[in-house]
Amino acid sequence: MDFATIASLRKYLSIKHSLPGRIRIKFAMSIMNDPEAMKLAQSPPEMPPAVTDTQLNLFSRTLLLEYDAEQIPPELLEELITTDDDARASEVVEELHGLLYA
Repeated sequence: MDFATIASLRKYLSIKHSLPGRIRIKFAMSIMNDPEAMKLAQSPPEMPPAVTDTQLNLFSRTLLLEYDAEQIPPELLEELITTDDDARASEVVEELHGLLYA
């Protein structure tokens, strides 16, 4: 899952646990009704190299992301998931993209 995808699906997401370099994202069952989410299940997008590992657990409905906290500021990643503002989510995606690909 890339950051734009996280932004587009954030209404289904919440943070279960977060430490710098590791975040566990909980997803609502209703995500299964979203066509975009279903496409992702069949063909997951690549994450940037700063994301070192992803683990999806369907039973607990969580996605664990391990990442380099030097490259991805934890507060930006958390804000991406928690913001209710679409414009701010887009800004955060752009900020993350700028940090990782500048």
